[in-house]
Amino acid sequence: MSILQVISDSRVPKVTCSLVDSSGSERDILTISLQDNGIHVHKTLEKEDHYIIPPIPQIGSLIKEVIEEVAEELNAKAIVFRYGEESREEVDDLILSEAWYDLERLALAASKHAALSGDFETKVILGIVKFSASVYAATAIRKEDTFPLFQIFMDSSSGVPLIKVYNELGQLVEERRESVDDFETYVKDMVSSEDVAVVYGDSEVGFPSPKEITLEDGSRYYVGVIFKYFLGFFPSSSVKEVSSRRLLVKNKGKLVRTLRALLYVEKLGKDEGVEIVMSSHAIPLNLLPEELNRLTNRVTRSLKKRGLSYDLKEVLEDPYVEELRNYRPEYGSGEVYLGIRVIPVGFVIVTKSKEEFEQVTSRIANGPTNDGAEILDELVKKSVSGYFIGYLMSLKEALIIYSDITSELMKGDK
Repeated sequence: MSILQVISDSRVPKVTCSLVDSSGSERDILTISLQDNGIHVHKTLEKEDHYIIPPIPQIGSLIKEVIEEVAEELNAKAIVFRYGEESREEVDDLILSEAWYDLERLALAASKHAALSGDFETKVILGIVKFSASVYAATAIRKEDTFPLFQIFMDSSSGVPLIKVYNELGQLVEERRESVDDFETYVKDMVSSEDVAVVYGDSEVGFPSPKEITLEDGSRYYVGVIFKYFLGFFPSSSVKEVSSRRLLVKNKGKLVRTLRALLYVEKLGKDEGVEIVMSSHAIPLNLLPEELNRLTNRVTRSLKKRGLSYDLKEVLEDPYVEELRNYRPEYGSGEVYLGIRVIPVGFVIVTKSKEEFEQVTSRIANGPTNDGAEILDELVKKSVSGYFIGYLMSLKEALIIYSDITSELMKGDK
């Protein structure tokens, strides 16, 4: 039986893996490194294999997934993690160097990966990524080149967006704060040629990059807020009821406690943890913007008491939330009044390290185990209605499911 040994370098964004057999013989089989066009994965199993993955904000989860896939492929008995420079100590789990968490470097690499993946007969290919709720990046490349004409990084997490522009040599040539209404238009205006093709990267996964906050006493925190939703349907006797009736969430405290336990997130204490804020009612879609405004105000007050300032405008300015501001349910005569209801659930994450922040967001993203999912589904149904799904989803997912179900009902004339 063999063991997969994982060594994470504490100085640079590089992870190497070797296979150690029962006799102690060691063979290098995997190297993962961050370069300017993505995450390079080199495998040396039966034959050499090399591929490039676009970075995502949850970088640790992505790298661990690659490692676990290789471990499964090799039928390794166990995975041993080590971290450091020369004296690499054994650790309980994967630890990455700070270089892996350079948000700007990750975003620019993701945008270059997108640009190089484009296959267009145009003079310039423009790779654009929305890396997180507040971070964008773009890379412009000539069709015949592999090095960029320029790269742009934008971070709008703190008021007026911070813009950084890099030249073809990767040198920072401009840094300023400027209001930007549309990032794509802004970047296109910097390209001299009109023969441009745009490739959109897919790094944005619905979870925030942490905002780093340093208090007067020197304490440093990483803060982020995620909103997820429980979705359900409720047969109504009138259109008015579809757009106005709220459903009480019974035993909300028990639901919150169970959710925290199933996701393995600690309650927000003196220094760090996760506060879960949940609506007391399942509400119609047209009332969601108003309810989110109420919940975000509650979150802002809670963080302010801790001396932490966090702008939640990304939640309220989400394109799907904006669409709902003018949404009104419409049904013709004789159609079923099957109104959608959602329960907004906010996760307020406060940690003292980027690594811990990522681990928490990953647990929220992955959701409970299969057994835990069954427990959650049963409890949500008991707390609200049997027409509800005990699965935490994004607002986009909720709207897609609603659209699919109502479309099927309309096709069947039900």
